[in-house]
Amino acid sequence: MAADWLGCLVSINCGPTLGMYQGEVSSVDQSSQTISLRQPFHNGVKCPVPEVTFSAIDIKELKILEINKKYNVKNTPTASAKVSRTPVAVPKGDARGAEKVNSPQHYSKSFGERQLDALGQHKGFRRRHNSWSSSSRGANQMTPKKNGVKNSQMRQRDDECFGDGVDDGLDTDFDFEGNLALFDKAAVFSEIDTSEQRNGARSRGTPQDQTPLRYRHDENILEAKPVVYRQIIVPQAGGKEYCTDSGLVVPSVSYELHKRLLSVAERHGLTLERRLEMTGVCASQMALTLLGGPNRFTPKNLHQRPTVALLCGPHVQGAQGISCGRHLANHEVEVILFLPNFVKMVDSVTNELTLFNKTDGKQVSSIKDLPDTPLDLIINCLDCHENTFLMDQPWYRAAANWANQNRAPVLSLDPPVSGQGHAVEAKWSLSLCLPLALGEGAGRVYLCDIGFPRQVFQEVGIKYQSPFGCKFVIPLHSA
Repeated sequence: MAADWLGCLVSINCGPTLGMYQGEVSSVDQSSQTISLRQPFHNGVKCPVPEVTFSAIDIKELKILEINKKYNVKNTPTASAKVSRTPVAVPKGDARGAEKVNSPQHYSKSFGERQLDALGQHKGFRRRHNSWSSSSRGANQMTPKKNGVKNSQMRQRDDECFGDGVDDGLDTDFDFEGNLALFDKAAVFSEIDTSEQRNGARSRGTPQDQTPLRYRHDENILEAKPVVYRQIIVPQAGGKEYCTDSGLVVPSVSYELHKRLLSVAERHGLTLERRLEMTGVCASQMALTLLGGPNRFTPKNLHQRPTVALLCGPHVQGAQGISCGRHLANHEVEVILFLPNFVKMVDSVTNELTLFNKTDGKQVSSIKDLPDTPLDLIINCLDCHENTFLMDQPWYRAAANWANQNRAPVLSLDPPVSGQGHAVEAKWSLSLCLPLALGEGAGRVYLCDIGFPRQVFQEVGIKYQSPFGCKFVIPLHSA
């Protein structure tokens, strides 16, 4: 039975201390429980001694890698066998060999490669998987390291283990420019266009002709019906049209139609006081945004409170400005209210002025009491839709001159139509409900919602659908 092991290629596992050994069985001694391997390899490195002898007590596991074919198949040992672990006092082999098993040596062919040759496998498979070895880079293309001697030894050992028989053609550089010249870009894109047209896809064109590939979270991908942008139709055109950011058309109305709309709202319960409160809230919200919004109104900026001047007249537009000033003062804005002393004023102005005096706002009746330095914002409420003679009053001209000389931006609240002119050049204008036909001096036009129901519009002959969406103040653009 011992002769059946001779010539077999085996792998012996001697545990983590001694490691793995592979080699050809040269002798098996049953009496001393030893086995010897010729041309042994220790952990993949060829040993410096021609033969190593192992005792049964050191062997953890023994596997046969190749069976000696000179013997009968029936006498061949199994693929995996374990030797008896009976302790026997036998020599562990050459002590000098045990000390030198880890020393690097140079050999022409690895044990693993010999096994592939014995099993009849093609070496091309090994070359493809080991083409990264140092031999494929050439003799002078190795990356330098700090320890030159050790690096050279490791490189030579890698060449012996992995780099034998690698084709020299791998040293040839890849011709990127030559291969790129073979790519016909025009032909490929022409083929793509033809395929898209055949499948009914839209070809490349202008951005307007292309279907957007990405949608916002608030956009509908499947449109059930086409969008109608003219959702507000008025019986009497005001002479000018505006549009919102989303493209909805907002026509202007005449002042006569505007008065009829206010009258119907008054009859249904939207009194002047309620309209003044809603207008003051919307105007103050827009003013707070123009002053900086959340970036300006923080606890850290209490020492830099913005200053706003309100120029008001003795009419409904002046009452709207006073209401706006009250809300601004409640939001820690320094408000200076200019209102001339009149013997008798309308009740709406008196009521709003009483509420304003409960705040920290300052009221002045002379232009001399207004600051000379530029302010953060000026809100103009001097103009009236009906009483155009106020523009000839001395206090009106003095207030208009002060506003034009001050370098602060101006917000006009509910300005009149363009035919009446604008004594104060405004940067922004805020219209109510539906805009009037404003001139160039009104600046950029905004529209605020003061809460008119749809039935109020229907009674005056206006087909109305709200253009405000989720906001109460929206910008308008000239159509």
